Amino acid sequence: MDIIRRELTVEWGLSFLIVLVSAAVQAGTGFGFAILAIPLLLLVHQDHSAVSVALGLSLISSVSTLPRVVRDTDRSLLRKLLIGSLFGLPLGGVVFVMLDIYWLKLVAGICIILFAIPLLINIRLPLGNGKGIGFASGFLGSSIGMPGPPVVLYLLSNKIGKQTFRGTSIAYYSIVNAISFTIQMMSGRVNVSEMSYAVLLIPAIFVGQAIGLAVARGLNQLWFRRATFILLIATGVQAVLSSI
Repeated sequence: MDIIRRELTVEWGLSFLIVLVSAAVQAGTGFGFAILAIPLLLLVHQDHSAVSVALGLSLISSVSTLPRVVRDTDRSLLRKLLIGSLFGLPLGGVVFVMLDIYWLKLVAGICIILFAIPLLINIRLPLGNGKGIGFASGFLGSSIGMPGPPVVLYLLSNKIGKQTFRGTSIAYYSIVNAISFTIQMMSGRVNVSEMSYAVLLIPAIFVGQAIGLAVARGLNQLWFRRATFILLIATGVQAVLSSI
């Protein structure tokens, strides 16, 4: 019993630290919570519940921020992204049910690397009118809990203003994460007991947000973002290696 209690304490401590750092990165850069949290939580919790825990916490983070940024949302762009996501979400849910945990790690790691490298070297990509991006985002959201990479690449490639970027992306994540989380909870692949312990991780979100905002104000934003991308690439590589 003591061994089990000690393991749970260590797991919770590591998970708290992961969520705190992920929330700090998101607060400082405007994205990155699930992208960073999921592969790291998959190292601590070797099942599908890790994805759903991160997705649920990401949903809380987005919804808690939404009232402050909703006025900056580009509603036309948001509508296009959501229309596309409605086709990708069900397919992603099927993949979530079918994929083994090691494949989830591999796919998550590859997606992170493919996402971070173009941003690190500042490549602008032609990515269409938004519906295709919404499809890809919805698929990744319900399958591996990471709807963010396609949307971030799309918004940055179209040189969306900082406030519009933040408002549109958070509004989009609030909706897509809620649908993705519901799909995963209905899939039968999630350990409900893991979700109950995740409630204890919620304070890490708000502590991390405060730290991230403070650090971002004190550091050069360009170097802060570059450090974040390097951290994401390292996390992606680790996720790929751990799946082999």
